[in-house]
Amino acid sequence: MREITQSDVKLHDYFRDSLLIDKFDPQLENWRKHRQEIEHSDCSEDAIVWNVFRTFNQIDRKLWVEQLFYKAFQEELPYTTEEMEIKLWKKIHPPRSYPFKEGKSEIDIVIETEDFVWFIEAKYKSDITFGTEQNAKRDQIIRNIDLGSNYARKRNFYFSLLILDRYHSPIGFRRVIEYRESLEAVQNALPHRAELPSLKGISVFYWKDVQTLFKTIYLYSKNKYEKYIADQVSYWLLDKIREDNH
Repeated sequence: MREITQSDVKLHDYFRDSLLIDKFDPQLENWRKHRQEIEHSDCSEDAIVWNVFRTFNQIDRKLWVEQLFYKAFQEELPYTTEEMEIKLWKKIHPPRSYPFKEGKSEIDIVIETEDFVWFIEAKYKSDITFGTEQNAKRDQIIRNIDLGSNYARKRNFYFSLLILDRYHSPIGFRRVIEYRESLEAVQNALPHRAELPSLKGISVFYWKDVQTLFKTIYLYSKNKYEKYIADQVSYWLLDKIREDNH
């Protein structure tokens, strides 16, 4: 484990200052120390994930889950939102059938119930990773699909790539379209998986979609706290989107 330097401390402070919600959650201390040791960890990207999905976690599921799913897949959510869990940066093992040595992967957002699992890989001003040390062809999208469909077991599995725009994540966008349009392409990339019966959807959607959803929550929620936090993150996210499109 490398030594935590003064620059790391400043990065940690900058990250905490970027948070709108739960910025003193005790889990953050150990988590940030771990993230600082990961090459290419993006502080801004992490802050967006935290602000958006920790805020969602404090809002009535009925106000946003179905709409978020529709924005991602253009179809109605066919599952109940009761007992739904939202986890950030959950560590997931690869399938035992995977022939290469590979450690756990941190999945940005995991939304799950007893009926379905939804993995969301969030990118801000970055693209997907294109391979692992053991397998240059194992891009980040196919790795998420492999791990997620295995983790879901008998539950239905969905994967989404959440991006700022196609300019910042061009390869990720193209790979999602390729895999979405061809189950054969997915299966060819996962020869160690005999079949993928749980895989039900692959999609790409945008941070702008999420930002407009918070505006809707603000308009329709009758809870003052929900309206406040939705309004707060809506304007913060809008500023981020505008800032990085100029």
